Amino acid sequence: MSFVNGVRCGEKDYSWLRFDHDRCLRCGVCVDMCPMDVLHFGDHGYPYMRYRDDCWYCDVCTFVCPRQAIAMDEVPYLIR
Repeated sequence: MSFVNGVRCGEKDYSWLRFDHDRCLRCGVCVDMCPMDVLHFGDHGYPYMRYRDDCWYCDVCTFVCPRQAIAMDEVPYLIR
């Protein structure tokens, strides 16, 4: 779970994407480019994985982010 100024942003506990809120511009490129509509904006405008089970692990979000604010921490063992 992630917090901004002590307030929960709506992120799920089971996300394998890490969003660096210090680098994130909240531009929405990652949300717009996600082919499976997995990413959405949280309560404070930062992206988070809303539908983790629909993710294709395509890594598009990490490549299109202009500030490299997204990192994939882990890939589920069935995909490796």
